[in-house]
Amino acid sequence: MKLALAAGGTGGHMFPAQSLAEEAKARGWSVLLLTDARGKRYTDGFPADHMVELQAASPSARGLLAKAKAAVALLGGIQKASGALKHFEADAVIGFGGYPSAPAMLAAQRRGIPTGIHEQNAVLGRANRLAVGKAGFLAHGFPVLDRSPSGVQIVEVGNPVRQAVHDATMAAYASPESGPLKVLVFGGSQGASLFARIFAPAMAALPAHLRQRLLVTHQVGEDDHEAAAAIYAEAGIEAELAPFFKDLPARIAGSHLVIARSGASSVSELSVIGRPSVLVPLKIAMDDHQRMNAEVLTEAGAAERILEDDLTVESATATLTSLLSEPQRLTAMAEAAKGRMAAGAASTLADLTEKLVAGDLSR
Repeated sequence: MKLALAAGGTGGHMFPAQSLAEEAKARGWSVLLLTDARGKRYTDGFPADHMVELQAASPSARGLLAKAKAAVALLGGIQKASGALKHFEADAVIGFGGYPSAPAMLAAQRRGIPTGIHEQNAVLGRANRLAVGKAGFLAHGFPVLDRSPSGVQIVEVGNPVRQAVHDATMAAYASPESGPLKVLVFGGSQGASLFARIFAPAMAALPAHLRQRLLVTHQVGEDDHEAAAAIYAEAGIEAELAPFFKDLPARIAGSHLVIARSGASSVSELSVIGRPSVLVPLKIAMDDHQRMNAEVLTEAGAAERILEDDLTVESATATLTSLLSEPQRLTAMAEAAKGRMAAGAASTLADLTEKLVAGDLSR
């Protein structure tokens, strides 16, 4: 089989696509990745035989000029994607959302190539909404999917995660009754600066008996590195700071508490690995989907949620003090996180793709 994958923009779209690509290669399929310049940042280790970069723009651009530019980018993307799919002789195209997914999916549907969609978030994304009407199936990661349409086969499969995440499940959660308290902080591209300004001083303000045990791993952008490092050093907290960690799944597994945004990949990986968390949904996330993503873990008692409007050094300090003072609670949260989302998503999605190509899907 020749499978084309359309995804881009962020790791939240790219990592599930990579997981399906890994499953596809294990089944002996050829893989074409259609993405954009932003998506290419996440292609280290992506097992694609071919990769094509598309122009992309937000399908919900505002203003006449922005709409005109978006239309030009979309048409250009459709044309380039159409040529790439013809050359590759794709049997199916699976879209994972993100701006470049839209032109790739529309090009496939114009060429009569079977398409399927995977939605990682608890709300159907806008790029996916453009293509869902002619898709053979709509697979989704979260137990609930808001704004799901009628007339298309909808299947809960969970979110595909990379092999590195599956590998990290081998590490059992070690209750922090004594010894170091390992805290991992990562906010992604739209949270790193905020998290540096809030959580570094929040941890510095913890009671001495907790602060002295901290081992912090913190994703910090270059602009905030010096200030955050100074705060940790002055508070006597051992901290490893970097703008990006390639081995993030292993670091999640090695943590007693994770502080993160509630993007689909983060929530999925916390569920698969099974770790307690403090989640701060991105306030400007499209359709407020990160708040809904977080509910999967908060309602299970696996996470604490702090909305951005409520996030201060004081509120963060209070939450961290409460959690880190109760090792038994952290252990219970880790157990509650495990398995909150459907497992085996990549294999299930590959099976759906085979049925799609064979024409065995029922609508």
